[in-house]
Amino acid sequence: MKNCHIISSVIVFGLSAAILAGCATKSESKEKKSTGLTTNQLPAPMLQVFHEKFPAAGHVEWKLKSDKNYEAEFTLDKVEIAVKFDPAGKWLETERAIPQSAVPPAVQSAADKQFKGSTVVESQTLQTPNTTALAYELHLKNAKETVKAVFSADGALVSQTAKPTTDKAK
Repeated sequence: MKNCHIISSVIVFGLSAAILAGCATKSESKEKKSTGLTTNQLPAPMLQVFHEKFPAAGHVEWKLKSDKNYEAEFTLDKVEIAVKFDPAGKWLETERAIPQSAVPPAVQSAADKQFKGSTVVESQTLQTPNTTALAYELHLKNAKETVKAVFSADGALVSQTAKPTTDKAK
């Protein structure tokens, strides 16, 4: 009888430990999703290039994007910045948030014509290693989709992608 009590205590203790371990693992996975990557999860060559290019960057949130490249998001001199690198450390692009009033008139006019009925919800400058001229990225939202459109400074549409608009209030 005493052995049965000891065995049942061990089983209850073991099950409790397993449940607690499962909860801790679930909690840790939620944290990783909300906080992004830590610096020890990043390729060293890429991190070195980032620090050389942006030595004054303070708090940085890192993400691994679906294309397997890394994105660093931070604020520098009150400007929101997103920088993309490949795993080897090659700089791919820098996006800087700008007020809608800073978008060149040619870009605004082209967006108004090509995306009638859409509202600009985000505007950025876009810099890549391939060009010296800044491009302008506008996020335009309508009832059906949110379009990410890139324009040259003279208003020419360079590229665009779209995602269905989701209503977060539902």
